[in-house]
Amino acid sequence: MAMTMTTRFLSLMTMIGLLTTGCANKTAGDPKGDAVPPSDPPASEQPASTDAERPPLTTAECEAKSGRVVGDIGDGAIHRPDYTCEGGQKPIGSIKPGEGEPVAIEGAVCCPNPA
Repeated sequence: MAMTMTTRFLSLMTMIGLLTTGCANKTAGDPKGDAVPPSDPPASEQPASTDAERPPLTTAECEAKSGRVVGDIGDGAIHRPDYTCEGGQKPIGSIKPGEGEPVAIEGAVCCPNPA
């Protein structure tokens, strides 16, 4: 009985040791822990958001201007100053939620319908 308990204890400790070693901190070389991917320039070098340059529009206002709502896929592309819509045109405005409308978490713009 004592041998079985010792074997189980050693097996458990070995498993815990392997699990904690396998889950080591991957950012050990970065003491701050706020690593930025190398493809992204630092925030101080990124251009300012163009939301201030684009007028805010509701979905209904966008559609009234013969536009269509294009949501961001999560990479922030619609917020960049060089963003163009499908037809190569600049967005008409940035979408703001109207009363009772859903909120696009990543953001959305109003693009002119392609000609």
